[in-house]
Parts: sequence; structure tokens; C-alpha cells
Amino acid sequence: MSAPADILSNVLNEPSQDIAKGIKNYNLPWVLSFLCFSVAVLAWWLSLQQLSERKQSILHGLQREQANLATIIAENLSQVLDQEQAIALLAQGGFENRQQQLSNITSFLYGERAFNRIALFDLTGRQIYQSSPRNSTDIQQTSMRQLLDEMVVSNRPLTVCNELKNREAPWQIPLLFPLFIGRELRGAINLELDLGYILNLYQDIDFGRTGKISIRTDTGQVLAQAESGGLAVNNKQHKVAAVNSYVDQYGTRILHSFSGSGPSHMTFRRLEHYPFIITVSQDLDEVFATFNERKRQQLILLTLITVGGLVGFFSLLQMIKRKQEYLQALAASDAVNNELIEKLEREHQNAVDAASFDPLTNLYNRRLFVSLAQKNLLLAKRNKFSYAVLFIDLDRFKTINDTLGHRVGDLLLKAVADRLVGCVRESDIVSRFGGDEFVVMLTEMAPDTDIVAIAEKIIKAISAPCDNLDGHQINTSPSIGIAIYPRDGEDIEALMRNADAAMYKSKRAGRGRYSFFDSSLNTVSIQQFEMEQRMPTAIANNEFVLHYQPKVRLEDYRVVGLEALVRWQHPDHNLIYPGDFIESAEATGLINDLGNWVLEAACRQLANWRQAGIHTVPLAVNVSPIQLRDANFAVNFFATLERYGLKTADIEVEVTESAFIEDKATVTDNLNALFNGGVCITLDDFGNGFSSLSHIRSLPIRSLKIDRSFIRDIRGSHHDNVIVSSTIALAQKLDLTVVAEGVESYDQLMHLRMAGCEQVQGYFFSRPVPEQEIREFLTSPIRTPAS
Repeated sequence: MSAPADILSNVLNEPSQDIAKGIKNYNLPWVLSFLCFSVAVLAWWLSLQQLSERKQSILHGLQREQANLATIIAENLSQVLDQEQAIALLAQGGFENRQQQLSNITSFLYGERAFNRIALFDLTGRQIYQSSPRNSTDIQQTSMRQLLDEMVVSNRPLTVCNELKNREAPWQIPLLFPLFIGRELRGAINLELDLGYILNLYQDIDFGRTGKISIRTDTGQVLAQAESGGLAVNNKQHKVAAVNSYVDQYGTRILHSFSGSGPSHMTFRRLEHYPFIITVSQDLDEVFATFNERKRQQLILLTLITVGGLVGFFSLLQMIKRKQEYLQALAASDAVNNELIEKLEREHQNAVDAASFDPLTNLYNRRLFVSLAQKNLLLAKRNKFSYAVLFIDLDRFKTINDTLGHRVGDLLLKAVADRLVGCVRESDIVSRFGGDEFVVMLTEMAPDTDIVAIAEKIIKAISAPCDNLDGHQINTSPSIGIAIYPRDGEDIEALMRNADAAMYKSKRAGRGRYSFFDSSLNTVSIQQFEMEQRMPTAIANNEFVLHYQPKVRLEDYRVVGLEALVRWQHPDHNLIYPGDFIESAEATGLINDLGNWVLEAACRQLANWRQAGIHTVPLAVNVSPIQLRDANFAVNFFATLERYGLKTADIEVEVTESAFIEDKATVTDNLNALFNGGVCITLDDFGNGFSSLSHIRSLPIRSLKIDRSFIRDIRGSHHDNVIVSSTIALAQKLDLTVVAEGVESYDQLMHLRMAGCEQVQGYFFSRPVPEQEIREFLTSPIRTPAS
């Protein structure tokens, strides 16, 4: 019991309570890891949240400060411009030759520092008054008239007259107001506004090194601008697009410079009655300079704390790991190991006994059905009722499975199971034996007519279309075989065997019907007889073809092997799969000729690929138990490889557990010869037969294939999950490569990869395909899975 093979044999079953307790202890570091990770994430989230709120607070404060400053400047500028009304009253005397009124204008300027100069123009553009002399003060009549008309039509109270601008002092802006006497337009007033004086009033305000206060026209032209370095004048369109694109009285914007500098925050305020805009802006880099420095310091500190915590935590994990390894080493002894193995054996047997339901349909499985049926037959001997066994097989289910995939096939089986349960009574027994085979026992029935009524009900229910099976509507029908107790058998095995034979009669009769058992059903069907007679000719005429299915390594999703699967390209029945002719070949002894043909075809194909320059991978062929009973099998095998110039590593052999039932000595000798010659031998469909590793201990195998029945429900079945994980773990201890077959979904793939499985094979990557299609897997061996 101490051999590694025995360990693998027992751990295939559900782990013992001691192992479960060890696994629970190993979960402690993971719980601590999760807690530490959660604390670290929470600390980082709170810090980042606090920093975000602080940044928003700084931005809101900047908005308030800029808005207040822009409002103050706008109000001051409006008050200055409102004085134009008083000047207009004094200017009316200039057109009536009242010199006293004109002298009052000059006196007005002495008390108002915002205006440097006042001039009056008539409609011809002639200057009739000026508060201070300046050359070239006249302006053309057409220009004056055009300006005044535009102002009157647009109802603009003033305009900036560039023709009167002082080139030596560009911040002194000439403003042109229309002058009305009564309702008659008589001329214009030119007020020279000193924007430098107005902006200098705010030089003591700290608005930042990159802060700017600008006075703009409503078209966006910068008239004057105050910066930290003093007064600046810029007539270019500088970041005005964002202001000019809004008609709001005031607002804020984030501006992005085209010169490569960072963004800036700007607040603007439009004057209510005049075409001017006050803008206050500051670069965000300066605004957030202190904040960014503190943020950097805080993040560095938090990073150091996190790294320190992780280092300390991983140190703790290492201490825990070393402690566990130390305790395990003390607990290791041959006596304890043997006791544990025996315990695992018993618990595995208990788990197998408890697994009495089909995981897909939740119906009884074969084991529980047989047990319940035997008990009912004991009761049947004491009463006068009839008992019937119905063997039900779905018509064309294999075609549905191959065409639409196993997912749709599983959905169909569930639907059929539900309909079966609805067709019988609670006292009847409904089970699924596997695949598309269902068996029902009708208990305590009256005459045969009652059995017929139920059979017809089942046919009608199952033949109804199954809607919305993964977007498909599926039509199928059942073929039913019926055996009645005690007429057709007095024990459950005889009844099931005869009901199965009757079911095949229904299929030959046209399917979608029922048949009662008849002893003549034991004869071989005509079609089966024709296939057996034609098989030698088919082998000689190369009617058989090979299809190939890739094996993918989970470490890097690379194709590392192929399995060659034989198909019969029958001239009358199209493509026939192995399940329909292998059994006949074995029964008639033709399996040796067929196996030799498969080996020859596989070697020939490998040689052709290499001659074409295609990189090849090992190609596996299935070998029948009957072939292995031939004492010359190994010799002929090596001779075939030598004939095609192949190495023993190029061809692999797959055998099943049934090979060791008869003539075990010869089979073992052949396998030892192959193994010693360098051939990789794989135990196929492991777990589907005897589910024992006693063969592994005495066989020279290098690889183990887990049967697809365990993979199908690896996610939903606790027992299958434990069995697969245990098989993988202990097979690796025996230095065996583990291959999982029948992988059809991404979830199955991920479960197998987490369990440590090395290779997979199944429809998820590819169904068996002809030689032309498998070339793609050789030329592009990386097959990245898609979820």
C-alpha cells in the first residue's frame, strides 16, 4: 500500500477529513492575504478620495476669488464709463459755441484720472474741440459717418476707434460715443480711457505669478493686461475663443494653451451696458503647486507604508510555511501513510456509493436504478401486477451533438428528462444510464394496454419540438424497447438486456416508435452483417480515413500532440464513426488488420508532413486490446516506424483499461517492449472502467487521460471536481503527464488549469478534423483561448 501507485489510486476518491483539515489550515494565509489586501486598498482609496476633495476645494476657492476680483473691476470700469453721460451734456455746448461749457469739460478732466483726453468731432470728422493738443486728430468724414451709423444701428453705446489711437501709449484706449442733441445725431465724443491707470489700482492684489487681469472688447481683443510683472498690452486674440463662444454674463472656463504650457483657469465678467469683458486667469500648475507637492509626499509615504506592510506580511507567510513544512516532516512515517491510504480508500468507496444521481439530469443513475429495480422485482413476485422496463434511446442525438455542440445536447437531455418524469407516476423509476440512453421501470401495472398508453405518451411528449435550446429549436424522437416481467425476464439484468434489444428493433423499424421484446431480436441486423462482410474490402481499398484532434499544453496553449482517429468513408452510408464499426471489427477479428492500416496511415502522414517542411508533433494512435494480445505486435510496430524513417518518439500509443482483462502477460510484454524502445504509452479513458491504479503500478505508462465523463461536470459536481484534482495531483507525483479529454468550455479549461492539468483535448479547441484542416494547428501551434 505504500507504493506511489496506491497513493494515486486512493486519492482519486474524495479526500479524507485529515487532508480536508490540512487544506483548511492552508487557507489561513489566504485569509490573511485577503484582509491585508483589503486594508491596503481601503487606505489607498481613502487617501485618493481625500486628495480629490482637497483639489476640488482649492479649485472652488480659486473660482470665488477670481469671480470677486472680476466683478469689482467690472463695476469700477462701468462707473468710469457712466461718466460719459455727464460729459455729453457739457459737450452739447461745444456745438452751440458756448465756450464756458467747453472749459467745464477741461475742468472735469482735472478731477478724473481715468480719462486722459477728450475730443469732439462733427459729422464731417472735423475736430471742433480737444482737451489737449495732438497731431493728426482729424478723421475722414466717411469713416466718421460709417462708425456712427454702425453704432446707431447696432445700438452700441460706444466703440474703440483705432484710427484715433495713441500709438505711443496703446493702453490709452480712444472710445467713440455718438452725441445726440435732442433726437438728432450731431457728432461724436472721443474719450481716451487710461486702462493702465485702472489696472494699476489692482497691482497690490496677489493674483499669482502667472495671474493675469485682462480688459477685452466683446470681440475678444485684449486692450490691456496686468500681470505680476506689470502692465502689458496685447492686441492678439489670446485665449478668447472660450470666452467669445459663450453669451453668459459671467462664468469660468479651463483654457488649454497652444504654446505648450499647461492649462489655466479663467473667470470672465461682461459689463452690463458696455462692450467690454473683464477676465482674470491663472495657470493651474501654479494653483496646484503646493497641493501637488503635498500629494506627492503623501503618496510616497503611503507607498512606503504599503511596501513595508507587504514585506512584513510575506515574511509572516514564509514563517507559517516553514512551520507547516516542519510539522509535516515530523508527521511523515510509513505507518501513518498506510493508514491514511486505507482511510482514503474507504471514503472513496463511500463517495462512489453515495453518487447515485446523474449530475446532468438529476435522475437516478444506473447503479441506483438497478438497486431500486431489484427491490421492486422482489415485491412483484408477491403480487399479480405487471412490471415493465422501457429502454429509451433518442433518435439522431449524435448528429445533434456533433452539429450543434455538447452544450445544446446537454440542454436537450435535460428537457427530455423533464418530459419523461412528467409522463410517469411517482412510483415509477426514471433513470439515465449515460449518453442519450434513459431507462424507466413501470411498477404495478395492470394489463399490457396500460404500458402501451404510457409508451405512446412518452413518444408524443419527447417528439414535441424543444424550443429555445441555446437559440435552437430541436426536433427529436425516442425509440423505445419494452421488456415485461416475468414474461421477458425474471431479473433486472435480463429485462434491461431484452428491452435494449427491443429498442434496436424500434430504430430499424423507422424510429419514433416502441417495440416489445422478441427472441428473434438477438440476431445480427442486416446492415451490421453487410458492414462486417465489406470491412476486409474496405481496408484493402483504403475506404478508411484518419481525422486528427490536437492536444494543447496549458502552460503556453501550444499544440504538443495529435490523436489520430479512424473514420469509414462508406460508399453507401457516407462517413461512419468508430462506435458503429470497431465493435464488429473486434468481434470478427478484423481489428488487427484495421489497426495495422491506422498505424501505416499515421506513419505515412507524418513522413509526408516532414517532406513538405511542416514541423510535426507526436501523433497518437489507439491500440485495441486484441492487437496487444498478438505476441508480434511490438516487433511489427517498430518495423513500421523504421520503414517510414520515424523515431519512436514520433508515434504514441493509447490503450484502455480493458486491455488487461484477458492474456495480461502478453499485453504487458508488448507494452514493456514499446516502453523500453522509447514509445510513450497513454492510459486512455481513465476512470471510466475499473477506476483503479493497480494497473499503473505494473504497467510502463507515461501519460494518463482522464475520461470526459469527469470533465463534463467538473464545475457543477463537487465529486467530479475532487476526483479530477486528486488524480492530477497524485499522477504528477508518479511523474505521469495528465491529459484531460472532452474539454468543451472555457470554465472547464480554467478549472483544469487551476488544478495543475498539463494538457487538454476537446471541442473547445477543435473537433477531430481531416488532414487539410489540421495543418493549420501545425503551422500555427499557439491556440490562445477565447472566453
